[in-house]
Amino acid sequence: MLATHIDAEKRYDIIRKTALRVTENQLTANTGLNFKLIDQEALQASQKWALSQKRLVNWDWLNGYGDFKYRYPKRFELALWLKNSLASLTLGRPTYQGTGLRLDFIEGNPDNREVKVFPITMAAMATYAEALGATQLRVMNPINDDVKHYYEKFGLTYVAKGDYLYTRL
Repeated sequence: MLATHIDAEKRYDIIRKTALRVTENQLTANTGLNFKLIDQEALQASQKWALSQKRLVNWDWLNGYGDFKYRYPKRFELALWLKNSLASLTLGRPTYQGTGLRLDFIEGNPDNREVKVFPITMAAMATYAEALGATQLRVMNPINDDVKHYYEKFGLTYVAKGDYLYTRL
């Protein structure tokens, strides 16, 4: 890894941690929710999801995260915990022009839907996007029409040509 890549990773890691801490302080008065970066503990916990009959996606967080992390030092990441249970994992990255922040992968714990993770994730993404100077949030490639319509309930607008939804900050 080049020194400039390591420097970028460290610089954006500070911004990510700050954005998560700010969002956690705003949203989680005595809820038992913890906002963390994705780490080995979260990746190991996500392995249990592969055994669930309720799982809707089959993304390999353990292997996919490392590649995503290396390619995108400015990425957004969130491991949302409810007490000692992993509630969701999220990965995103800034758009190429830096005007938006993309949500590329989000998955909630298929066996514990106690927490509605999408609105919480969007709040954390908005905080990080604002820190980067982005003015738009995007949700890329919704997996089906039901999911797309769910996102639209939060005020996101679908763009068919790019297969994403967006909202302005």
